[in-house]
Amino acid sequence: MLEVDIKHIRLVAVTIIALILTLVSITDVHSQGKLRIAAIVNDEMISVLDIENRLTLSIYLSKLDNNLETRRRLAPQILRNIIDDRLKLQEIRKNKIEISQAEVINELRQWEKRAGLSIGQSTELAQRLGIDKAAIAERVEMGVGWRKLMRQLFLPTVSFSEQEIDDIIAEEISRRGQPELLVSEIFLPLNRTESAAEVKALARRLIEQIEGGAQFSDIAHNFSQSASAAVGGNLGWVRPENLAANLTQVIERLRPGEVSKPIPTLDGFYIMKVENKRAIEPFIERSNRPAAVTIHQIHIELPPSPTSDVKASVREKARAIKTQARSCAEMEDLGKKHGSSLSGSLGKIEVNKLSPLIQDAISGLRIYQASTPVEITGGFLVLMVCERDEPPVKKITKAQLREKTLNQLGTERINLAARQYLRSLRRAATIDIRL
Repeated sequence: MLEVDIKHIRLVAVTIIALILTLVSITDVHSQGKLRIAAIVNDEMISVLDIENRLTLSIYLSKLDNNLETRRRLAPQILRNIIDDRLKLQEIRKNKIEISQAEVINELRQWEKRAGLSIGQSTELAQRLGIDKAAIAERVEMGVGWRKLMRQLFLPTVSFSEQEIDDIIAEEISRRGQPELLVSEIFLPLNRTESAAEVKALARRLIEQIEGGAQFSDIAHNFSQSASAAVGGNLGWVRPENLAANLTQVIERLRPGEVSKPIPTLDGFYIMKVENKRAIEPFIERSNRPAAVTIHQIHIELPPSPTSDVKASVREKARAIKTQARSCAEMEDLGKKHGSSLSGSLGKIEVNKLSPLIQDAISGLRIYQASTPVEITGGFLVLMVCERDEPPVKKITKAQLREKTLNQLGTERINLAARQYLRSLRRAATIDIRL
């Protein structure tokens, strides 16, 4: 095992193969009758069982396939996450941050809600997954304590002059009608135990999981190392020019629902997702909740290797169906009569989770208006929006805009300070990885 001293940091190179073999053979730990030490963070032990518990929980919450390949790929990031959490917990104790039982219970309820659980089901989940319930409790306690510590340390330092706020609001008003984006992020930091190529490879694997059906917010919550991870990576509505230039260049090309490739920065790699786009309206406050639609479709199937004449004939059939459909009930009947087994209700879906092709097809449709036929692989679709669920909006006054601006700026400053503070904790720590 090779040790390197860098600015009081003792880091031991991680042999990933050894880590993987240890993680996938946790029964070996029990057979030895003791917990094997995976790492020591400032004289505090992290066991292989700690990693195994977190890995199992994160895979479940991210709705990933719990197989050997997934565990191999995600194990190094899980270890980094646990190390960061231990550093945070140590700092919380050092600063004597008091965490009440009521705060922990409230945070646990929020955690259960994000995980899709009913109140009190976290203990049952731990039993079902075969993990120590402390794996959940520690994360919940750390989240409460870290937020309180960051506010205690940095909230007193956050101040803005009246002129500064006036200038920001004036600029906001001057940009009325310009675009802003609802953006989510996943941030994977660089560290001294892995190369940039390895972190980029992890980012690519996470993107593959998202493209395969995993929810971006679930992946962000369990693997991102940004402050936004607590809210599923949601950055809220942002102006492209307010982000770093390399991030702006990428997200401006993304359509709602699209996810970026890994974006390199000096600190690590970002994965960005544009949830929605809209025009800036300073005195209108909208919910961050994305719009949703209830859709009914009729799928007209093409035969294998159709000629252009056959394709034109099927398209005309789809157009004829479009003219007959004036309600979702009629779509149901027409689908049974003329459509394939793929016809029917798609249920309620968030618009940003639809493909760009389908988003375009339904964007201008009124309720109960059938779309023009949409060509897809193997056939044509006729779509109808049966219901729209738009996020609530309300008008706000200039005083309310001022308060909103202050809150946003304060949160941004504290989040930036929190990231810098954690980076300093990593630099000052003695981290001994023993696998």
